[in-house]
Parts: sequence; C-alpha cells; structure tokens
Amino acid sequence: MIVAYVSGHGFGHATRTAEVLRELKQRRPEIALTVVTSAPRFLFEEAVSESIDVRSLACDVGLAQNDAVDINEQATLSRLESFQRQWESLVENEARRLRMGVRGVIGDIPPLAFAAAARAGIPSVAMANFSWDWIYRHLSQRLSGMSVMAVRAADAYRQATLLLRLPFAGDLSVFPHIADIPLVARRPFHDAAEVRRRLGHGAEPLVLMSFGGHGLARLDPQVLASLKGYRFLFVDDDRALPENAIGLSRTEMRLRGLKYIDLVAAADVVVTKPGYGIVTDAISGGTRIVYTERGDFPEYAILVREMREFLPCAFVRNDDLEAGRLDKAIRTALERPFPSPPRLDGAAEAARLVMATFRLS
Repeated sequence: MIVAYVSGHGFGHATRTAEVLRELKQRRPEIALTVVTSAPRFLFEEAVSESIDVRSLACDVGLAQNDAVDINEQATLSRLESFQRQWESLVENEARRLRMGVRGVIGDIPPLAFAAAARAGIPSVAMANFSWDWIYRHLSQRLSGMSVMAVRAADAYRQATLLLRLPFAGDLSVFPHIADIPLVARRPFHDAAEVRRRLGHGAEPLVLMSFGGHGLARLDPQVLASLKGYRFLFVDDDRALPENAIGLSRTEMRLRGLKYIDLVAAADVVVTKPGYGIVTDAISGGTRIVYTERGDFPEYAILVREMREFLPCAFVRNDDLEAGRLDKAIRTALERPFPSPPRLDGAAEAARLVMATFRLS
C-alpha cells in the first residue's frame, strides 16, 4: 500500500498528486492507494477512479482564506496554534496506521506526512514547488507566532527520503535530497471543438472564470453583462448570471462527460489567480491567462515571473476585476502568441522515482 497525504489548500496539490497516483496505478494495478486529505474526494476519483481510498483528515493548515485572493493571516495563525497542540497525537496516530502494511508515503506537502513516516520507519517522497516552512517564515515577519510552525514544518521536511521538486519552485533547501522533475499536469480528455459543442457554445471567445476551491464571492457576475463579444463560463456558481454567461455545475459536467481540464482547454482565456494547478492546466490546454493579485503569498511572484515563458498572459487588478473592467486584459492576452510548450511528463517521472524509492520497480 502507498499512502498519499495531500494539502487541502486549493486544488493544485490534489490534482497533481492525483496524476502521479494515476500513473502509479497504470504501472502497478495491484498497488492499493490511500489518500489522506481535506480536499474533495472527486479530485482523486476523477483521475484514479473509485479504486482509490480517500480518508478525510485535515493533515495540514495551509492558509485560511477569506476568498481566492484574500489571505486571513490571523485566522491562519489561530489554526496553526490549534494544530500544534494536536501535533504529537496526530504524528503518533498516523505512524500507527502506517505501520500496518504501508510501503511508502507521498506528501504534497503536509509536514505531518514526513514526521509520521519517519516515526513508522518507512520511506517518504515529497512533491512540491513550495513548502509551508517557507510560507510561514515569510508571514512571520508580521505574525511572529507563525515562526514556531515554520520550524516544526522544517524539522518534518528534513525527514523526507526524497523531494521531487517541480518547476515554479520557491525555497525548498530544507529537504536533504532533491530530484528535479518536469511539470505535472492534467491532459484534456476531449478536443476544444467537441467540448464547445457539448456546451452549446458559439464562435465568440470563451472566458472561463476560475477561482479554485475558495471562489470569489466579491465578484458579481452581473458586472460582466456589458462585455459584449465574449461568453463567460462559471462552474459551481448558483448566482444569477448575465445573458453572456454560462453556468455549469459539477453534476452537469459529469452528465456531459466533461472534466474541468476539458473546460480549461476549450476556453480561449482563463481569468484566475495564479496557482500551480490552474497555470499547468492552462499550459497543458493551450489556454491564455488573465491573472489578478492573490495577497502576500510568496509563490505568486515566482508564478507571475516564470509562467510567461510558457503562456500568453495579461494582468488585471483586483478592483478592475470586481468592476468588470476586463476587456483590455482579455484582448491583450488574446493578441499574444504562444511560446514553445515545456515538458509535461512530470507525473510519469514522479511515478518512476516513487517506485524506485519504495523499491517497487
């Protein structure tokens, strides 16, 4: 058995881990896989099917978010303090479970995964483009209490057998053994024309509004009504939409045989806050990005700087986004050419290294 501990902060950790687990299952169908996470189980079941076991546990704190672009630093600190009080019992409980026939642990990127694996005496593989010790050290400049969890996270990360370092990486120097891998990215299941047919979409540019698991309630869809010549797509948003918008629930997506990556690839532009998951979806799908700010999150600057190498991008300020002033940014993104694509076989490379580390090959 392999157990994967996955952060519930956003969807990017879950979607890329699911791709690696899918690769592992294809190579060794007999391997039992368990995911421990607070992320939605459908993110894993879509990639690996119902043959994967998902156990619900908040295995890290991540960051408390008011919405997709607004970090609640005080709430994050409060949750971290509560998590620290449970730390020892969490590590011991997970180590006890891991001793029951688990071959190895994958972590993206809860410190708990590596502390528990070390206590259980089994190898662990981390996969990340950032780590929580780096994030909490940065935020501790304003909230000194975060430094305690930064130190604890770093201590846990030092116990990892191997880190698979993804592109768009921050400071991951705390890990003692590092292997660089290409982008881990989802691939579309249908071509853009087929997805648009299933959506009943015409010829005008399709703009996907994508703000992950946190959403962006402050953006009233009605502000987009004046943007003629575009069709906006919202997923899992039950608010009233203007005439130039389409609403699609997750259930409706499944009934039409579509997955979220299909919507990204069918769109001409994605309006979003930059995170690893949506950026790699856009690269894989050949979709342009209009991006906005997302608070004082260190990964943001790296993604903004480096994603331009692979994607046509344009920036829009939060206040312009909320007011529906998107036309200039969308047109700018649409006018920019695509650069050469990067390697997207990171999931296969990760699976190979995981199997070698756990002596499954």
